[in-house]
Amino acid sequence: MLLNLDRDELDEGLETAKTRSTSLEADLGKLNLESQTGPTVEQAFGVPGPTSRLGLDIGPPISPAQVWSADMSTGLTIYIVGVPKAQAFSDIIYTHSSLPRLIVFALPSPKIDSWAYKDALTKLLTAVRPRIDQSTNILLVAGTTEHIDLITKSQEKDDSLPRTSASLPAPVDVVGSRKLVIPVALLLLCAFPLEESIAAEEDLTKGSISNVLLSLVALWPDSNPPRAALKRVNEVLLGRDQ
Repeated sequence: MLLNLDRDELDEGLETAKTRSTSLEADLGKLNLESQTGPTVEQAFGVPGPTSRLGLDIGPPISPAQVWSADMSTGLTIYIVGVPKAQAFSDIIYTHSSLPRLIVFALPSPKIDSWAYKDALTKLLTAVRPRIDQSTNILLVAGTTEHIDLITKSQEKDDSLPRTSASLPAPVDVVGSRKLVIPVALLLLCAFPLEESIAAEEDLTKGSISNVLLSLVALWPDSNPPRAALKRVNEVLLGRDQ
C-alpha cells in the first residue's frame, strides 16, 4: 500500500499502516492455539491413563501423572458448557462446517433439568459417532457461554469460525467444571473404544461403568459428579431406565 502512495500522502499512509498492523497483531494473537488460556495437549491428561485416546483439560490430577501424548491434528475437541436449562439456548450441539473437528456442547444441569440432561448426552453420542474412527483422539475442555456465543455469531455471519475459542477464558469454578466434564468423559469412555481396558458397549454393566468412574475420580477426588448426572449416564449407556 505504501509503495503505491505519492510522497505527500506517506504521512497519512503510515498512520493507516500502523492501525492495520495493530489490528492484524491482535487477530493473530487470537489465532494462537498455544495460548495459556486455551486447551493444548500439553495441559491435558489421558483418562484413565496416558495411552487412552481421551484427554481432559481440567487441571492436573491429584497424583503425579504423565501428560497426555496425543496427536490432535485430526482429533476432536469438545467444549462442554454448563447451562441451567436446555430451553435457555437454541441448540445442544453447536458445530461449524469450517471446523468439523470442533463441538461446543451445551449441557443442562442434571439437577434442574434432569431429562434434558439425558437427552443432551444422547445427542452428544450421535454427534460424536460419525466424527471419530478407531484412531481418533478426543479432547474434553470445560467451556463457557462465550464459546456458544462465538460459534453462533460465526454461523449467523456465514464466516469461517475464527479459532478464538482457544483464547477464551476458562470457567472460574474449576471444581464445578471438573464435575461437569467427568460424567461426559465416563459416557465417552464406555460408549466408544477409547481405552483398551474398558469393556465394549454390549458388555457394559453398572459395575463396569462404576469401575471406570472410580478410575476417573481417583485422579480428581474433588470432582465426584452429582448422583443425578451418574444416573442419567447409566441410563444412556445401558439403554433403559434405571
